[in-house]
Amino acid sequence: MGEPVRPDANAADAALARSLIQSSPAAVLGVIGADGLPYTALTAPAAAADGAFLILASDLAAHGRALRANGGASLLFAASIDPDQPLKTARLAVSGRATLSDADRDRVAYLARRPEAALYIDFGDMRLYRLKPSAAHLVAGFGRAVVLDPAKLAFPL
Repeated sequence: MGEPVRPDANAADAALARSLIQSSPAAVLGVIGADGLPYTALTAPAAAADGAFLILASDLAAHGRALRANGGASLLFAASIDPDQPLKTARLAVSGRATLSDADRDRVAYLARRPEAALYIDFGDMRLYRLKPSAAHLVAGFGRAVVLDPAKLAFPL
């Protein structure tokens, strides 16, 4: 995803990307596993106001261990998939580096978006990570793809 930001990436593209983030109940998380191979898992991230993504993961899970060991990660958000035309599905892929967070504001922000996590966020094996995007790629349907400036993903306060 090291492509330059295309000049046709506009405000409507950024708005669609933010809409995908807000409306997606889950995202696919991609990491590099302990064996050096790609690994994906379903996760329930929350967007922070500064454009970072908050990811809650267990140390017992392969993706949690990979986040802690490596930190390189990607998230894929998608609209509802039409089974008859899946490639027309709008989707957003972001990638960057995840780091452990111990900030109270991140915990509060995560629980505001994912209140069901209050049941398990304080378990001893659970860790909250901040994924700071360094790249964002939006596919707005078949044949319409743009590279976005990750700063355009931030949600204004």
